[in-house]
Amino acid sequence: MNAFVRYLRRSPFAGGLADLRERMGNAADYQRLRDEVARTFANMAFARELPAPTPGAPTVLILSMTNDTYTAKLECMQALALRRRGWRVKVLTSGIYTHAKRLYKAFGVIDFLAFEKLVDIKDARAAAIAEVQRRSDMPMDFQSVMEWRYRDAWIGPQLLSSVSRRGFDGAPDPRKPEVREAIIQRLRESVGFVHAAEKSLAVLQPSLILVNEPNYHTLGPFVDVAIKKGIPTIHFTQPSREDALVHKKLTRDTRRIHPNSVTRDTLERLLKEPWGAQQESELDNEFGKRYGGVWKVQARNQPGTIDVADAEIRRELGLDQKPVAVLFSHVLWDANLFYGKDIFENYGDWFAQTVKAAVANPRINWLIKLHPANIWKRKLSGASGEYGELRIIRESVGELPPHVKLLPADTRFSTLSLFRMADVGITVRGSIGYELPCFGVPVITAGTGRYSGFGFTEDHSTRESYLDALASLERVSRLDPEKVHLARVHAHALFVRRPWVYKSFKTEIGPDFRDPLFQNLVPVVTDDADIRRNHDLDEFARWAELSEEIDYLAPRNNAG
Repeated sequence: MNAFVRYLRRSPFAGGLADLRERMGNAADYQRLRDEVARTFANMAFARELPAPTPGAPTVLILSMTNDTYTAKLECMQALALRRRGWRVKVLTSGIYTHAKRLYKAFGVIDFLAFEKLVDIKDARAAAIAEVQRRSDMPMDFQSVMEWRYRDAWIGPQLLSSVSRRGFDGAPDPRKPEVREAIIQRLRESVGFVHAAEKSLAVLQPSLILVNEPNYHTLGPFVDVAIKKGIPTIHFTQPSREDALVHKKLTRDTRRIHPNSVTRDTLERLLKEPWGAQQESELDNEFGKRYGGVWKVQARNQPGTIDVADAEIRRELGLDQKPVAVLFSHVLWDANLFYGKDIFENYGDWFAQTVKAAVANPRINWLIKLHPANIWKRKLSGASGEYGELRIIRESVGELPPHVKLLPADTRFSTLSLFRMADVGITVRGSIGYELPCFGVPVITAGTGRYSGFGFTEDHSTRESYLDALASLERVSRLDPEKVHLARVHAHALFVRRPWVYKSFKTEIGPDFRDPLFQNLVPVVTDDADIRRNHDLDEFARWAELSEEIDYLAPRNNAG
């Protein structure tokens, strides 16, 4: 970002210029968004009438670097839950995110902290220059950059993820001049973010932080500094259903654990609770909804798929009756650097080495399943051309032998079909690691993650042991009943108990994910009395105020 652009973003004209740019870019979409703000102002009038917080009220700081309607409204909904209990709300956002700020104001939130005015300060600029000079003189490879830290922030994964996402590359090589330059450029920004976090959090002293994207190089330093200071920090995300959110409190122990998870203490507590036909039915029902098109937010990962029998899949792919191993590929360039420790250099390296192992073991049939989210994420990001996975296959092994088949991202075979036919699954830390064991299918992992060490996956801590396992994969046995039960209790917790289901608002999802209103959140209440009767916002706020509860869990009688 050059000096003139930085000046404009800090100036009083930033919002007006951003509006002008949006209006000139697409006048129709700009007007639709303004109309949506007007509707929100009308619908949320009662929220603006809530009493002002008292002088000593606790403050929640929302780290909100989004101009997206849906994400901003999710933040507004949670802010409303806390405002109703007397909390003061401050929002860290960009001066150019005028649409999001209008939505916040419609919900009665008017206290904004301009991000640009925090990061571009003299001390931060000088520190950034010094840090860039220090790092520029050091050798760079993927793993060494991964370990980069600056003061209290672990910035390495944030830098690599930013570069990976921009190039849709699962294996960015910092030794290449263009990748190195991109990392150095983002390093300058990250240093500024760390200083901004230290200064702003010292002044604001919030009692709570709420964040949707705690890992990327913009907000990651704020979260790291907050955890260092002992400020309770809540990470929220949407699970595979669109009527709920999943919340996890971030600590030094949970900072690098996927939010849709449970701690070991939570799992041990759940294992002591009664388990019977009701819980089994609830879990099976959730699997049916997850892969049966009930939840639209999950259905975009299963476009046009159907349930297909094992025999038909084998016949169509030309497979014999040998056992079947399914390699479930991750989206190589997505948020894959934050949640665990890898035994390979990166996802691209893992994918290449696993495909090589598949080629070398013809005693088992192999299916390489590309992640279906590739389809909509590539379209949304404007990516085109060859998939990274296909390039890796072409460069690492060339043409696949008959016992290794590629399932494209848009395969018609449903994931449940593959669950039923698979004899073993392979992942680094994907969700199939806790799903497949529910069907008695063993899973081989190539790195730590949200369910590592829980006992229902075969985890490997070295490349050698992982590759040795793949070389004799045909010998892997199905899971015993004890491990299946453990996996099902764990999955039931994630699918049924972990989601906070909201009732006072509903999510609307349209047909075109490129539409700025593809996802929207609209109230189904008309006043605060309706919210009191629903109890949903009070239930979230109750949990948020209890700093010792890491995982939000719905009460047993409210689950689902």
